[in-house]
Amino acid sequence: MVFTSFTCRVMSIWATLLTCYVAASELSSIQLEKQALLNSGWWSFKSNFTDHCKWYGFICNSAGSVTDMRLLYNSDLGKELDSFNFSCFPNLESLNLANNDFSGSIPSQIGALLKLKRLSLQYNHFTGVIPPDIGRLSNLVALDLSFNNLTGPIPSSLRNLTQLKYLDLSSNKLEGLLPQELGNLNNLTQLRIRDNNPIGAIPSIQGPLTNLIELNMSSNQLSGSIPAQIGAFPKLKRLSLQHNNFTSVIPPDIGRLSNLVELDLSFNSLIGPIPSSLCNSTHLEYLHLSSNKLEGLLPQELGNLKNLIMLKVSGNDLTGPIPPTLGLLTNLFELNMSLNQLSGRIPSQIGRLSNLVEFDLSYNNLTGPIPSSLCNSTRLEYLYLSSNKLEGLLPQELGNLKQLFYLNLSSNKLDGRIPSQLGEIPIMFLLDLSHNELSGTIPKKFPTESCEGLDLSFNNLEGEIPTQLQYCSTEEQFFGNKGLCGNVLYGFPSCPTPSKPKNTIFHQVTIFLPITAFLIMSIIGFLFLIKRKNKIAILKTGEPKNGDVFSIWNYDGRIAFEDMIEATEDFDIKYCIGTGAYGSVYKAQLPNDRVVALKKLHNSESEELTFLDSFQNEAHILSEIRHRNIVKLYGFCLHKRCMFLIYEYMERGSLFCILRTDDEAIELDWGKRVNIVRNIAHALSYLHHDCVPSIVHRDISSNNILLNSELEASVADFGLARLLNPDSSNRTILAGTYGYIAPELAYTMVVTEKCDVYSFGVVALETLMGHHPEELLSSSSSSSKQNMMLIDVLDPRLRPPLDKMVLRDIAHIARIAFACLCSKPKSRPTMYEVSHEFISSKKTPLEKPFHEISISEIRYQKMEAVDNCVSP
Repeated sequence: MVFTSFTCRVMSIWATLLTCYVAASELSSIQLEKQALLNSGWWSFKSNFTDHCKWYGFICNSAGSVTDMRLLYNSDLGKELDSFNFSCFPNLESLNLANNDFSGSIPSQIGALLKLKRLSLQYNHFTGVIPPDIGRLSNLVALDLSFNNLTGPIPSSLRNLTQLKYLDLSSNKLEGLLPQELGNLNNLTQLRIRDNNPIGAIPSIQGPLTNLIELNMSSNQLSGSIPAQIGAFPKLKRLSLQHNNFTSVIPPDIGRLSNLVELDLSFNSLIGPIPSSLCNSTHLEYLHLSSNKLEGLLPQELGNLKNLIMLKVSGNDLTGPIPPTLGLLTNLFELNMSLNQLSGRIPSQIGRLSNLVEFDLSYNNLTGPIPSSLCNSTRLEYLYLSSNKLEGLLPQELGNLKQLFYLNLSSNKLDGRIPSQLGEIPIMFLLDLSHNELSGTIPKKFPTESCEGLDLSFNNLEGEIPTQLQYCSTEEQFFGNKGLCGNVLYGFPSCPTPSKPKNTIFHQVTIFLPITAFLIMSIIGFLFLIKRKNKIAILKTGEPKNGDVFSIWNYDGRIAFEDMIEATEDFDIKYCIGTGAYGSVYKAQLPNDRVVALKKLHNSESEELTFLDSFQNEAHILSEIRHRNIVKLYGFCLHKRCMFLIYEYMERGSLFCILRTDDEAIELDWGKRVNIVRNIAHALSYLHHDCVPSIVHRDISSNNILLNSELEASVADFGLARLLNPDSSNRTILAGTYGYIAPELAYTMVVTEKCDVYSFGVVALETLMGHHPEELLSSSSSSSKQNMMLIDVLDPRLRPPLDKMVLRDIAHIARIAFACLCSKPKSRPTMYEVSHEFISSKKTPLEKPFHEISISEIRYQKMEAVDNCVSP
């Protein structure tokens, strides 16, 4: 047996086969299989079970021989495959060793598994070349070697895998030329070789890949031309060649891909025009041609692509007018044509795009006025028209864009007054009207969040800078307007008072009347303060004094504190609506009838450094971020005797409480629950990927998801949030809510975005199930739980969903949730990928009846738009 062990490690495949043959005289083939499993050390904890076919991760045929072997997420292995005797498994059809810590090379003896149909080795640390002996696995249907450190060329022996349908070699360090023999794999449906180092051109396709559905060769160093034969793939739906060095024209034959849904050729050096034949692919939903050297006119035929959700052609040399036919693309979510040389007027037909959320025409040569019809796109959140030659008045209808967060109209020739209707937009994070010819005064009412992101410089504005902008702005935001004045602390003069006639009774009255009124008011104010000095702390706005800070962005700071005290009757218990980790929350109705929520730190807690740090951390974090699905901070008061934060009021309270109250849980129907999960995903994606540095919440739980009157969700409670510093180890103490904390924090103490991803997965399942999924998570290794049907774990208080699209959405969320719950952090998707899934996932029917979908099936499926931690 010592000789057997030695040959399994060192000798060739044939020597290994001979060893198992000789040993068979002493042991049956079934016993050999079990012995090989035990010798590996990977399943030794199962040795007390006599029947290895009952071990988790194994399926055997009727004779008791292993046909399916699965070992997932075992990060403690630290093993190499050389220690495993593959030749003792002649009937093995599926081998899944994904998401472990295997290292070393892939041994050649893996070619002994002649009946193998599925081989999944992704998300490991394999090095060395892909062994040519893999080409002996002629029955292979799916091969996934992605996310390793494999080097060398792609072996031409893969041409022998004629049954192969799925091939993924992504995210390795493969190099050299792409082998022409890949064209022999006529059964391929998905071919992914993205994020490697192959060079040269895509070889001419020798064989007809008539079954290919997805071709992804993005993020490589490919060059030359895109093959004209690319149009010979009649079933192709997704073609991704972005981030390469292609220098050719877009082949006209690409228009023959009548089933194409996604096309991404961005970040290359493609030349020539956009072929009008491309517009024959009427199923296109995502078209990305950005950052090339394309020139000429935008085809009028783009209007034929009625299913487009995203159209990006930015960063090219396109000229001429914007086709009015773009107004036919009513499904557009994002339209980006920036950084070109487009000219003419913005067509009024753009206003028909009722689903448009992001619109960018900046850095072109557009002229004429901003069409008022554009303001019919009431879902707009991002509108960029800067650096053009636009002229005329700003449309008053801009006030209709109530969802607008970012508006940049800078560096144009716009004139006239700033319409006061802009003040009707509730929240705006960026408002840039600089470098225009605007005149008149600045409206008194401005978008409530525009102070920090405001730029009105280099116009012809005059008059007083509104009071609410004087305390939060800098000189640069108003520089270049010669007629402005106000008590801004950055160099602007005080506004002159009107000249008054001298030596008249009227002059004497105007002098002494204000003085008299001031003295009377001072006496009244003094008496009032004496009366209240033992009841509340008196806070002043303006410059901090003795460590006191009081900041209110949406209200007049001089009266806001008194408003809060009066609205809560000095924080009377009857206004208290909840108690958090370090304070109580109160509901307050202000004089202008707006209702807000106040989180007040208790006096005893304010003396503890931990609670004070949490308070300051939440104020700092929330003052820097703006997102429609993150609870909005209106202001805060930090004083040794009184500390509170002022938020928007969320009428329906926490997701936790609603799910645990039967009547309210029933009101939260399946459609609303799907939308809640989507809201949370978008908020976390913003924190992780749009904030610099990234922000990790660290306490995502159903208690910290708040719902408004429309049952839309916002992420709240940033007391534990952390800015990720790329120059720091980001080590932390264990913090968060039990049951939602990512498992790796228990032993690494290193906080990453993937900690929030795990917590999101828990909340997503909790939203579907109506309670915390503790039993389901703790029984991840239980075959009885894995064989449960998805429909059996859904919230029983709701009627089972009947609508096919709702059923699809629920299954989609469950699949995403389990992907987020991978025990290995690197195997979880990013929140950007999750958020993109909700935006981009096609509304296609389920492949099988909903009631037949099991938990185990969902756990081992892939997300549609991102590679996940499981096998195909």
